[in-house]
Amino acid sequence: MLNIERGEGEVRETKKKTNLLVARVASGKTQRQVAQEAQINERVYQNYEYDENEPRIRTAIRIADALGVKDVRSLWGGNPVRA
Repeated sequence: MLNIERGEGEVRETKKKTNLLVARVASGKTQRQVAQEAQINERVYQNYEYDENEPRIRTAIRIADALGVKDVRSLWGGNPVRA
């Protein structure tokens, strides 16, 4: 499943957003629930899901744990997260 996002007059695929969004929906949790379990602000989580920022490693691990995902990198398209 790919998500198409409009920005600056163009259409682009956002795989990172899709992976995180799909994992959250599959978990049956809301953004607020994931944020609370990961001990981060809901808006901060939304920024990750909307591909506006990348989390630090510890935060990415907490998000993955909240979502029940074992491979943290799969949430970010296989790309490493910030150290």
